[in-house]
Amino acid sequence: MALIEKIKAISDQSKYVLTVCTGSALLARTGLLDHKKATSNKRAFAWVSGNGPHVQWNKAARWVVDGKFYTSSGVSAGIDMCLGFLRDRYGIEFVRKLATEIEYNWVEDSSDDTFKAM
Repeated sequence: MALIEKIKAISDQSKYVLTVCTGSALLARTGLLDHKKATSNKRAFAWVSGNGPHVQWNKAARWVVDGKFYTSSGVSAGIDMCLGFLRDRYGIEFVRKLATEIEYNWVEDSSDDTFKAM
C-alpha cells in the first residue's frame, strides 16, 4: 500500500513520530512499532491491535512513549500526549504554563486513562 509505505518513509526520516487515536494502527502496519510499546483509541482497540500483532499494546495508558514514538488513545488524549511531548523537550513548568494559557486541564499522568480497554 502506497500510504503505509509513505508513512514508513517519513517516520524513518523523522526525529519524533506522534500518532493520535487510531493513527497508531497505520503506524503499526509499517512494522516500525514491532516489539515497541504503544496504545490507541480504546473503542477501536481490537481493530487497531490487529494491525500490529508484534506491538506491545497497552490497553490502559492514555499515551505511551517508546523511543521516538509517541502514541495516544483518543483525541483529547492526543492533546495530553502533545503536552507530554513538550514537557519532555522543555520541562514541566513550561507546559503547565502553556496549559493554563490555553485554558486546558492537562492530564499529566500518561497512565491515567478512564477509558481503559477491557
